[in-house]
Formats: sequence, structure tokens, C-alpha cells
Amino acid sequence: MEVKINVHGVDIDIHIEKAGDKGQPLLMVHGIPTNARLWRHVQAHLQDRYTTLAMDMVGYGQSSMPLDQFEHTLTNQAEAIKGVIEALGLKGKVVLVGHDHGGGASQIMASRYCDHISRLVLVNPVSFDYWPVLEVEAFNGLVGASDEALTAAMQQAAANFGMLLRTGSYDKIAFTDQNVKQNYLQFWARGPGLTGFKSLVKVCSQPGNKDTLDIDYSKITCPTMVCWALHDAWMPKEAAVRIKQAVKGPTRLEFIERAGHYVPEDRPDVVAGFIDDFVTEWEGVSV
Repeated sequence: MEVKINVHGVDIDIHIEKAGDKGQPLLMVHGIPTNARLWRHVQAHLQDRYTTLAMDMVGYGQSSMPLDQFEHTLTNQAEAIKGVIEALGLKGKVVLVGHDHGGGASQIMASRYCDHISRLVLVNPVSFDYWPVLEVEAFNGLVGASDEALTAAMQQAAANFGMLLRTGSYDKIAFTDQNVKQNYLQFWARGPGLTGFKSLVKVCSQPGNKDTLDIDYSKITCPTMVCWALHDAWMPKEAAVRIKQAVKGPTRLEFIERAGHYVPEDRPDVVAGFIDDFVTEWEGVSV
């Protein structure tokens, strides 16, 4: 399904993968370099009890890929999340679930518009100054590059893409070549021309940790759960503890064994179980 929003005067189409049509609505936000399909297994575990909505962030997947009109900061992505919630008529009703950069944008969104969500779930989100990581920073060198240089870089990036995802996974077989091609890589080949790859360069090069360092956690007053995979190659578990200590509202911290950074692929059953338990735990409670 598609939702039309506007961020700072830019019209944007947001693609959403929906599974389930009853119970508490859950809005799931991915990170770099994935898309809404990161959540497909988690959605499968929850769709019988919940309405799960996994969105492609601006510049990702099947959403709009504005190359010049939109600055891909986490703050602007947070505004896009707000726009989606309003467009779907879910203000104050939805549980926001964010991973990686989507988790960073979700923290910003919750700190600015906590009244828009009922609960917040963070799954190995970027936070504080623990990022950006080297693999993402490498794309800074492609800013302003010629189409010829970008074509060569895209071929190299495509060849290394599966290895990158497997580096972030505990169970390497979660990212088979078929999975990588069908659910992730194909969207960076979107046209016209090099639009998809140019968008990847934008979403990697424009976000910085100033946005996450400026988050006012005292404004996050809704019940919050932080789920942290213990075998994350990039984000240390100390970040999870800092988030729990910083959030003003009641906050629950859960560590996940045998899972890497891409925990929704590694342990979707565990992630879904924690979400289900968390929503049920706070069911009917207004904070």
C-alpha cells in the first residue's frame, strides 16, 4: 500500500508492507541499507493478533527517492514517520518499532511527538555518538561523483552487499544470496538511470550523529522497550543501557542471544515475542 505525505513542502510517496488487520497497530521502521522487508518474518509471527505496517523510509525500497529536494537527516525521516502516522489516522494509537537508522529516527520522533504514539520499541538503534560506522561513512567519497564513477561503485557495492549483510548477522545463512537479491539489492537498482544507487549514497552520507546527540530523552514519556542483540558487530550493548537510563518513561531492556545487528532476520520469533509481551503488558494502560 502507498501513503502520500509531505515533508517540508516535498510530496513523498511512502510504501508500506501490511500484514494482519486486527488488534493493536504496529508501525515498523527499518534502517540502512535495508527496507520494509527486513520486518517480514516478524510480521508473519504477529499478523494473527496485530495490524503490522512496515514502511520504507524516504529514499529506500519502493518509497520516493528524492535526490535533491530532500535532506536525508534522521530528523527529516522522523518527520516522515509523523506524516505516515497522521495519514493513516493512527495518532496516539500506534506502537512505533524502529531498527538501526529507523530506530534513530524513531527516538527523535518520540522525543518531539510522543503524543503520536502509544508505545516505543527500539531494536539495536543508532544512538548517541556510536555511529556512523565505517561501512556507511565510505559512501561519503561518492558524493558528487560522475555517473561513470557511480556505475563502477554500484557494481562493486552489489558484489559486496551480501557479505556486508552477513557481517551484521549472527546466523550467516539468514542472508542467502536469494534473500539478498530479492528483498534488498533489487531496490538499489531502481531507475531511471542510477536513481536507486544515488539514493543509497544520499541516505548513507547525509545523516550524522548530531541528530542523535541532540535527542531530549526527557520528552520520551511513553512506555519504551529496548531490544538489543548481543552479537551486534557495530553497536555496543552499552548504548542500550544508556538509552534505558535516559528515557523518562517506564523503560524495559531485553538482551537477545545468538543475534547480530540484523536481529529481525536472525531471531524474528524472539523479537515478535518481546513485542507481543510488551504490548500485552501495557495493554489498557495510559501513561
